[in-house]
Amino acid sequence: MYPKVILIGRPGSGKTVTSRKFGNHAMKLSNMVRYVHVSCFLNRTLSSVLKDIGVQLNIAIPKRGGYSTEELLKMLLDMVREKNIYAIVALDDVFHLVNNSGPHALGTLIRLGEEYVSRGDKYRFGIILISQDLSFRDQLDRSSQSSLGNTVIRFEPYTKDQIFEILLVRAQEALIDDAYDEEILEMIADVAGIDEKVLDDHRGGDARYAIDILWRASKLAEIKGADRILPEHVREAIKNTLRGIRSDELRMLPLHEKIFLLAIVKSLMKNPNSPYIPFGIAEDEYKMLCEQYNEEPRKHTQLWEYLRDLNLKGFVETRTSSKGMRGRTTLVSIPSEPLMTLDEELRRIIEGELGT
Repeated sequence: MYPKVILIGRPGSGKTVTSRKFGNHAMKLSNMVRYVHVSCFLNRTLSSVLKDIGVQLNIAIPKRGGYSTEELLKMLLDMVREKNIYAIVALDDVFHLVNNSGPHALGTLIRLGEEYVSRGDKYRFGIILISQDLSFRDQLDRSSQSSLGNTVIRFEPYTKDQIFEILLVRAQEALIDDAYDEEILEMIADVAGIDEKVLDDHRGGDARYAIDILWRASKLAEIKGADRILPEHVREAIKNTLRGIRSDELRMLPLHEKIFLLAIVKSLMKNPNSPYIPFGIAEDEYKMLCEQYNEEPRKHTQLWEYLRDLNLKGFVETRTSSKGMRGRTTLVSIPSEPLMTLDEELRRIIEGELGT
């Protein structure tokens, strides 16, 4: 068989954990099956994806550069046939690969090994594509879309009751029995889950966010010497938790893109009464930060590229306005993250990278 499936849903809706659990189950059924999970946030080129697949399949890919993607593909396929194994390859956040390397890169992976099948070999690869929506599929050519098929599994956002059930299981596994009560878990679920009657609420349903709040609240209680998690610990944890941005995603940004994002954060903090700041204000703040960090600032056009990338990743939101301004101005906002927390996290990552 050649299984191909697309998993779509909001961040924290269970796509990745479901894919991993399926992969682990498949490997238990047969020692000839390998599950490979590739982060396209970290691997945004076809060659990088192929190398990561090779590493996870324990296939020796030469470290020296200079190999074309066709050569890497041939090495991979030849070794899979030689080892007589079958691979299920999950491409997580696949839209990053399409946005960075173009739809042809994904098309190549979708048709992985089909040429060998035409010569009489078996299908060796199954494909799981994980994304927030189907916009990446629309960019593929007709041949790739046809090869991919139409098997789509949609992950709905978690309701408050479902978040509560998840938190209850995690608390039972991780915490002392008397360290929490169900009201505390309900409090977190009310913040992180969505109302079952309002399923089109775009602000909640993130289990990862809920679990992070529980973890932070439990650590706060421990640090403060409390016997149990109190509502105040939850409130402080919510204030200190990034809602939709993961720390590993911030770390993977280029240094000056991180500095520019920090400049946007600081500009918004200096203008607390406005949800948006003009691009120019963020650019001026960026130049001051570069001076502070003893870094040569990037050019104006490069900052526009950073802004475009940050917008694509969902770190910032932008809109164009001419209200009260000369000409049309790009406005920038960070609507869903606590600015103080994002400021502290970015400064910690940047200063760690610079060794300051």
